[in-house]
Amino acid sequence: MKFDQNGNLVSFTGKLIHSLNKNEHALDMAASLHDHLGEVDDQMMDSASVKKRTNVLLLGDHMGDLHMSDGLNYETRISVGFLNHNIENSLDSYRKGFDIVYLDDAPMSGVVKLVSELFSPASD
Repeated sequence: MKFDQNGNLVSFTGKLIHSLNKNEHALDMAASLHDHLGEVDDQMMDSASVKKRTNVLLLGDHMGDLHMSDGLNYETRISVGFLNHNIENSLDSYRKGFDIVYLDDAPMSGVVKLVSELFSPASD
């Protein structure tokens, strides 16, 4: 991103990730952001590579966002939909498309709780 002397955004540089290209190609476009996610003591942990991960937590506020994981080789995908507008007309399609649906600009606390539960030790 480029900013003017007042700190206002004036343009973007490089390729942009936007609502129409949020899929596996976005991983390549954002490579500089995720290339170092697996670094420990300046050594790359190959298993931490984003492209090698087999679980997807997909968050979206549009039915088209369900396609963000298209082309990824995953074993498990949990999709969370945020339905904020036109709830009465869209709720059925969101429930069919997403695994979980939050309404009315819901806080992220539900997603945080879900992730916490997924990473907590299993109870016997």
